Amino acid sequence: MIEESIFENNNRGDTSVNKAQLFPKGSGMAKKTNMYSKSKKQWNPFVGCEHDCLYCQSSFQAQLKRRRKNCEKCYIFIPHTHPERLNASLPKIRYGQFMFTVSSGDIAFCDEDYFEKIIARIRQEPKKTFLIQSKNPRTFNRVKFPDNVILGTTLETNRDDLYEGISKAPKPSQRYRDFLEVQHPVKMVTIEPVIDFDENIMIDWIQNLDPCMIWLGYDSRKNHLPEPPLEKVKSLYWELGQRGFTVVLKTIRKAWWEKLNRSEQP
Repeated sequence: MIEESIFENNNRGDTSVNKAQLFPKGSGMAKKTNMYSKSKKQWNPFVGCEHDCLYCQSSFQAQLKRRRKNCEKCYIFIPHTHPERLNASLPKIRYGQFMFTVSSGDIAFCDEDYFEKIIARIRQEPKKTFLIQSKNPRTFNRVKFPDNVILGTTLETNRDDLYEGISKAPKPSQRYRDFLEVQHPVKMVTIEPVIDFDENIMIDWIQNLDPCMIWLGYDSRKNHLPEPPLEKVKSLYWELGQRGFTVVLKTIRKAWWEKLNRSEQP
């Protein structure tokens, strides 16, 4: 486990911190958190997704299956609304925390009228911060967001060729271009589950998007995705931190194939 103070120094762009300090020998850079550690609570007035991401089937959908008695649509994960949750009492949010909105789905599958109702509810809570994330960031152009909303998207890789068969969502390069066109002051990027990438392109993407925060980590399940080696992820973390970006590490480990015998590696 790496000391939190080391993370903080690096992500303020402190060049006095070197890689040996960031990744001490034997640490494995291991730091595992929940989906978003700064998420105070998940608020789901809309649930469901049709991107059919390979790695979601064993995580979010599996969790929702436990709620079958309460909602059959949640169980089968088809996009649907929960109007009764629109006016639910929401917890207080401390500085640096946010409410992960539609965490169990993708807002891209929500119709515009109900989407506007969600935003209207958010406008009633100007002192709280809300995160809305989509793997189809073009959907953000449908409504006008207040300033207490963070807009996020997932960019697991820059390589569209590695994304075939993993998800029906727009390819990463299309997501990047669409998110770049979204006019909103506060953005966030998730590089998780990380898939092999070209470091220089990923850095360029992040610099152009200028997110307030980046989440970086490997697949937390055993989906055997085309993962980059651990050293490559370490380097990306370092390079982004040196450019002044706040990077929060999630599941960090060796790529699944690095644990195989050399003769068995792909």
